[in-house]
Amino acid sequence: MKRIEMCAVLLLAFAVATPVWADGTVEEVSFYSDALGMEKNFQIYLPEGYATSGLDYPVVYFVHGMTSNHLGDQNVIDAAEDMISRGLIDPFILVKPDAHCVSLAGAGFDVPIHTSLTNSELNGDFEDYFVEDLVGWVDATYRTITDRDHRFVMGHSQGGYSVMRAALRHPDLFAAVTAHAGALTMEPMAQLGPYMFPADYPDGPPYDYRPDAGFISKVLFAYAAAFTPNPANPPWFVDLPFDEFAQPDPDIWPRFVAHSNTRWAAEFKASGAELDIYFEVGTQDDMGADYLAMYFAAALDALVLPYTFRWFDGDHHSHVGIRAPNQYTFFMPLNATLELKPRVLNGRQWWPLVEATIELPGDLDVADIDTTTLAITQVNGEDLETPMQPLLATDISDVNGNGRDDLTIWFWKPTMLRVLDGLGITNGEAFDLTIEGETVDEWFLAATDEARAVNLDVARAMSAGPFWPVAID
Repeated sequence: MKRIEMCAVLLLAFAVATPVWADGTVEEVSFYSDALGMEKNFQIYLPEGYATSGLDYPVVYFVHGMTSNHLGDQNVIDAAEDMISRGLIDPFILVKPDAHCVSLAGAGFDVPIHTSLTNSELNGDFEDYFVEDLVGWVDATYRTITDRDHRFVMGHSQGGYSVMRAALRHPDLFAAVTAHAGALTMEPMAQLGPYMFPADYPDGPPYDYRPDAGFISKVLFAYAAAFTPNPANPPWFVDLPFDEFAQPDPDIWPRFVAHSNTRWAAEFKASGAELDIYFEVGTQDDMGADYLAMYFAAALDALVLPYTFRWFDGDHHSHVGIRAPNQYTFFMPLNATLELKPRVLNGRQWWPLVEATIELPGDLDVADIDTTTLAITQVNGEDLETPMQPLLATDISDVNGNGRDDLTIWFWKPTMLRVLDGLGITNGEAFDLTIEGETVDEWFLAATDEARAVNLDVARAMSAGPFWPVAID
C-alpha cells in the first residue's frame, strides 16, 4: 500500500510512518471541526485505483475502542485491502476517526479518554463533530457516494456503542451499523460494577474513585464525562453513576442509563426509519460485552426490531481484524453471480422446479456456502416479507464451463409464481430475483439475476409444495 507525503496544513492531509500495504493508500488527515472548535485527525484508507479511476466509492466509518485510537486497529485496513484485492467485494473508502479527548487534564489526569461520540458539556460536541463535520468533510473532499445507502458505520468495544448510538439517532445518514464486542447497553452495568471495581481498589469499599486508579476507573470516568458531566462538581466535573459502595446512585443512575442504546432503539422504532443492525460478541469476552449484547438483543426483540446477532469463539480484543470481513460483507455482500434456469417461468409448463446456479467471486469455494442460509430475499430490490426457501437438494459442478465450481439449488416454481403474482408482477414483465445467504465463516453473500414470468394465474391453483422428495445426485 502506497504512502503519500503531504504538508500538514489546515484541511490538508499529511502522512505518518505506519505499516505499508500492497496496493491501496493510507493517509492521516487533519481537518477543522466547527463543533469542537479545533482540528481533529483521522486515518483514511483509499483503495487501489482511487487516484485515477474517477469513480465514487461507498464509505465505511470505523470507530476504535477505549484503549485504541484512530491509528490503531490496522488489521481492519488489512482485511479491507485483502477482500478488495481478491475481488470479493467492491472497493470502498475506510475512515477511522479519533473519538478521544483530554477533558480531565485540569484536574491532573492528562490522558485521552473515549468520548462515546456524545455531545458533552465537558468533552465537547463530539456527536456533531462525527455526524456533521467529519461526514460532511469527507464527502466534500473525497469521491464518495454521498447517499445513506452507501454510508456505513462499524466499531469495536466503546466504538461499538458509539456507532450504534450514531446510527440509531441518525438513520438518515447511515444504512447499516455493526458492532464488534460493543458496550451496547448501560442497564446491566448495575450488576457488573461491583464485580469490576475491586481490580482497581483491592482494599474494598468504600471506594474513593479516581480516573488514575486503573483501567476500570478510567472507563468509569470516561462514561461520566460523556453521559453525566457536571461543571459544578470539581475536581473532575462529573457525576459518577455509582456510590462509594459500587451501587447505582439513585440520583445519577437515571441520567446515566438514559444514554443506553435501548433508549435510542426505542426512539428509532417510533420514528419508523430503516436501518440494518448487526452485532457480535466473543464467547470468552472478558469485559462484559456478552451480557450487554444479550440485553440489547432482548430489547430489540421487545421492540420487534430486526437485527443479526452472532457469537464468535474469542475474547474482547483478539478478533477485531479477523471478524472485519463479516462486517464488511454485511454492508456489501460478496459479489456472487446467479443464473436462473429457465429464465421464463411458465405456469403452464409442467416442470415444477426453477434451477439457481451460484458462483462465488475471487478464490472462494462454493463448497463453503452454508446452504441452510440460502433464500430468495428480494424481488426488484425490495425485501420479501417471507423469504422463499429452496428445496434442500444441492449440487456442485462447473455448470458454465469456466473452470470454477458452481452451487446449484432448486426452488418450487408454483411457490415462486404465487409470490410474484402477489407482488403484482405482470405476465412477461422483467424482474430481478436476489438470493442471499452466508458462507460457513458467516460472510454474507448476495446474487441477482433477471427473469420473466408468464401464466402466473395458473399458479393460484397449483400446489404450494412438492408431493414427493426431490433428490439430486
